[in-house]
Amino acid sequence: MEQILKHSKYIDPMIDVAFKQIFGKEKNKRLIKELLEHVFHQDITELEFVNVEHPGESKDDRKAVFDLQCKSRQIGDFIVEVQVKEQKHFDKRAIYYSTFPITAQAPRGDWNYDFKPVFFLGLLNFALPDATGRDEGFVHRYSIRNDRNGMQLTDALQFVFMEVGRFDKPLNECNSFEDKFLYYFKNLPNFAMKPETQNDGYFEQLLEAAEYNNMTKAEREAYNRRLKIQRDNYAADEFAREKAEREIAEGRARGLEEGRAEGRTEGRAEGESAKARDVAKGLIREGVSIDIIQRVTGLSAEEITDLNDQFK
Repeated sequence: MEQILKHSKYIDPMIDVAFKQIFGKEKNKRLIKELLEHVFHQDITELEFVNVEHPGESKDDRKAVFDLQCKSRQIGDFIVEVQVKEQKHFDKRAIYYSTFPITAQAPRGDWNYDFKPVFFLGLLNFALPDATGRDEGFVHRYSIRNDRNGMQLTDALQFVFMEVGRFDKPLNECNSFEDKFLYYFKNLPNFAMKPETQNDGYFEQLLEAAEYNNMTKAEREAYNRRLKIQRDNYAADEFAREKAEREIAEGRARGLEEGRAEGRTEGRAEGESAKARDVAKGLIREGVSIDIIQRVTGLSAEEITDLNDQFK
């Protein structure tokens, strides 16, 4: 039985099964091909989808499963990863994933290490740590270059990260393909009705591919299962965040109250000490002995002596 969940007109491409539904089908190959052409500045004449599962060289080695991988015989391999939650070492994960298409090109026997380039595209629901706050847009490109003069050492590895989560431009301010793509990609699940595309064929096809009712029953069921998991994870994360914030606030309140109480205690102690010194001064004027002043005021003999010296 199909699980009924409240959903929007369009599926959320940040969910892995939805991303593959939109960009990983033969009939929608234009969508991923033109995206890669714009992002990596390549003219791709042919593109094929390849197996996204990469086992290690032995059964004990770690394997990798990509969201999407394509191959162009004339250019090289393209890896596309959609990442919802921020990861501490996502940059290193991108490098690690890039090694699989490289090793797959190595023939048996002698090899001169000449391999086709690998292009990695990350669609991120968060901001890159080293890019936040910079006035350099939402698309960040990295390659292997000389630290001193910026000259490219090799084009064999190229990385592009698009900050979907940080993107905040309205459509009328989106002038480049990348900006328009980020606008539609991010806002797809928020559209209650078909948005304006100015009859752009690419984005018309993107909307058609992302329409919930255009999926088969099996595809809807798979999407709803993943959507439920994502919502459950979001609810759990929100609860944990609110609980942590509440505990921090309670801890601060306790600390403030303890500080106030300590301050009141210290204030009372200081007041009582001042009053004892005033009494001691009066008794000193009357010539009362130090041991009696000690018993009456609680001051030490040294403190009383110091007070007595003040009258000399």
